[in-house]
Amino acid sequence: MGADFSYYVGVGKKARSLTHISTEQRAKVFKALSDPTRLRMVEMLLNCEQMCGSEIAEHLGISLALLCHHGRTLEHSGLIVKKKQGQAVSISVNRELLAECFSELVD
Repeated sequence: MGADFSYYVGVGKKARSLTHISTEQRAKVFKALSDPTRLRMVEMLLNCEQMCGSEIAEHLGISLALLCHHGRTLEHSGLIVKKKQGQAVSISVNRELLAECFSELVD
């Protein structure tokens, strides 16, 4: 009853051909998405081009302090991008990173 490792060998070859995103980066992305509030935040931002922090906090029903906590985690993983526009900060999703992370799983 030997184990069939052919699937894992194929995955290993595919992983080596990955040029843009490392396994560690993808792990950061999936870890960041493992929290329900952060996942809802990303889903909401995918439906909009960009939003300011107070809008996001209001829609999610969370405090600005909690939004900042989750925002730092998402920004550290590369999933969101913050741009300062005057006194307001605009937040958007890094769609390319998100698409590449998931495409590596399904291709």
